[in-house]
Amino acid sequence: MSGRHRSRKIIAVSDGAEKEAEVLRGILDRCGRDCFTVLPAGEAARQDGTAAVLLAARPGKFPDPQKISVCVTEYALSRLPAFSGFRKLVTYSTDRDGADFTARNIRNVSEGATAFEIVGVGIIGRVRLKTDRRDSVATALAAAAAAIAAGIPFADILEALNGMDRFDW
Repeated sequence: MSGRHRSRKIIAVSDGAEKEAEVLRGILDRCGRDCFTVLPAGEAARQDGTAAVLLAARPGKFPDPQKISVCVTEYALSRLPAFSGFRKLVTYSTDRDGADFTARNIRNVSEGATAFEIVGVGIIGRVRLKTDRRDSVATALAAAAAAIAAGIPFADILEALNGMDRFDW
């Protein structure tokens, strides 16, 4: 099985972040980025090579920090000792301005949609999710931050998020 993903870049996702992984896969599919494989962190740790990104949306056991190029996590979690060994840490938050990427101006809009802006390192973009579930904003932001950390252009990520159907949330 380890040879199966050898030519692809791995994005590892921590336990408990299955919804974030699903949305991240949706972003990558919609962006035409089939060079990435999204795997649970435990499976990614068993693969040869280095994971391009670890999306640690929940605290837990992670692969060796030296085998991770970038760790993406919620701003509040980034202060935990478990995150001190990563070479590069990218943070996101729906409520803290100190994060690298934040969701601002979160609001429910017509037709059961939720709108917000992603504000980050020199970028800002509008997102309109086809759901009225405000908790989907954190999921979308986590997946978007991981995709950005993996090198996907921000405009492509915005287009993918805005194009997701109601059933994706």
